[in-house]
Amino acid sequence: MSEKFLTPKTSLREAINNASGPVALSNRVLWQFAPLSILLVLISNPSRLQGSYLEWSLIALVGLATTVAVLLLFRATVLPSTPGREPRRLLSSIAYLIAGVVRGASVYLTGAALGIMPPSEFIYRLVGGPLFVYGAISMLAIFNASRIRHEKTLAELEVEKAELDELRGGIRERIRLQRADLLKRVQGVLAPVVDEVKSQLQSSPSELSNRLRDVVETVVRPLSHDIGKSSKVDDEVNVISNRAALAKTKSRFPTKISAGAMIVPELTTFATASISVTANVIYFPDSVLLGSIVSLIAVFFGYKIMQRLFINLWVNFVFALLISIGAAVSVSFITVYVISIIGLHLTVSALLQFIAGQIVLTLITFYMQFLRTQRRDAELEMTRVVSDLAILNSQLRQEVWLNRRRIASILHGSVQAALYASAIRLAKLEAPTAQDIDAVQSDIAAAISKLESTDGAETFVGVLDQIRDVWEGAVEVQLPVLSAELVSQIEANPVTSACAAEVVREAVSNAVKHGKAEHVVIEVEKTGPHLLGITVSNDGQPLPAEVEAGYGSTIMDEVAFSWQLENRGGFTVLGAAIAI
Repeated sequence: MSEKFLTPKTSLREAINNASGPVALSNRVLWQFAPLSILLVLISNPSRLQGSYLEWSLIALVGLATTVAVLLLFRATVLPSTPGREPRRLLSSIAYLIAGVVRGASVYLTGAALGIMPPSEFIYRLVGGPLFVYGAISMLAIFNASRIRHEKTLAELEVEKAELDELRGGIRERIRLQRADLLKRVQGVLAPVVDEVKSQLQSSPSELSNRLRDVVETVVRPLSHDIGKSSKVDDEVNVISNRAALAKTKSRFPTKISAGAMIVPELTTFATASISVTANVIYFPDSVLLGSIVSLIAVFFGYKIMQRLFINLWVNFVFALLISIGAAVSVSFITVYVISIIGLHLTVSALLQFIAGQIVLTLITFYMQFLRTQRRDAELEMTRVVSDLAILNSQLRQEVWLNRRRIASILHGSVQAALYASAIRLAKLEAPTAQDIDAVQSDIAAAISKLESTDGAETFVGVLDQIRDVWEGAVEVQLPVLSAELVSQIEANPVTSACAAEVVREAVSNAVKHGKAEHVVIEVEKTGPHLLGITVSNDGQPLPAEVEAGYGSTIMDEVAFSWQLENRGGFTVLGAAIAI
């Protein structure tokens, strides 16, 4: 089943701002205005007035030149086309009207000079010129502003999508490099020391024992603390992640769109006014006001009916386009019928011109709506990608943290313990045997080898049991009931498992240490496709008004996608989301 692509509602405020913004007098709009300006003169005049097409072409060029000259003058003074300029509605309206008056006067004077423009045309030109310029420039500005915004959005989407792809492709490699760098750093410090110790195994046991203790205090402990802190790699990862934090993706071609949403009564009626009012001066000179009001009302409500009629009809691009063209033809006949009721009748030639005009205007608004549909889809996809990237970014922080924590933990635990144990055993021996020396060497080698091993990671369920056992008899810890499926999902991701365990461990410790809690309840559930929700509630002392961030907060920032600590219903509650 094809996906439905929603079209956002037309914003009249946005349209007015575009019509009076920097795009309105840009070169793009003026170039597009040129053929419309010339065609209007060539289509609407030779058939009803005397003169050749060559003469009318000259008149059209004069009208275009004077119109553009006035608009360029305004652009050079008070209406610059500088990107980002604020809309200037009043000044823009004045510019369009003055340019229209100059256009009408120049067309009339040129035609009169050629002997093909009767005096009766003077009022028509002075009214028609401003209306045409106002309507045409405004519509072209609205159209181009929408197109430029669409092009800009797509360009940004493409660039950001490329950055996101680069991040996705390189994230695991960066983690691997960071781990390798940490291991190299640890081994670079320990290897010479261990070699020195091994070379002195035959010397005095007491001296060797003291040397091993010295290694622990001067090398192992400081190094484990140092590695536990952020490194340059972490900073680099954060820069890359933040740079891609607004990552987007390029838009798609809509498969199904609302036919009614492609029809815009307001804009089409506005554009019709710039043409039909001047036409009424010619065809209905004695009923210009009545004819204009009735025809525009008929046009507006005709398109409104068509919009409502097809708003729930979801079709592909071609059918939507055909429906819009059909709506334009239908509204044209409806309008002609309505004005005939009040005694106003159009000639066949005028009717065809009116229908053609409505089709052109409808196609313009259709294209504008189509671009807005694409842009909305791209922005929705961008939101989804940003959400995915936020999860990815959180997972990256988790892995970086876990790498540091694991190596620091092994240094602080296994390596330190092996060296201390060897020192104590040697201190008790007066003359170590070959077996004693082999045992010391074996213990040290085994401890160091753990730095390169990924075995022995704690499971989330195992950590929960440890927490309950540790606090048994001191604090009542209520563990969550986990489904087999959820346990499988958590344990399948060692990083998520370790981070979730750290959140629970930190929350329970803080509840007892800072809140003097006696009862702690742990809850775990999936809160989204890629998020694990953890809630730890305790009955300890409520949080103070001002809570100072400590080392625990730093850990939470690194391992959790989001988290908050608050007083809720007599309990202190930690809520955290873990990327999974």
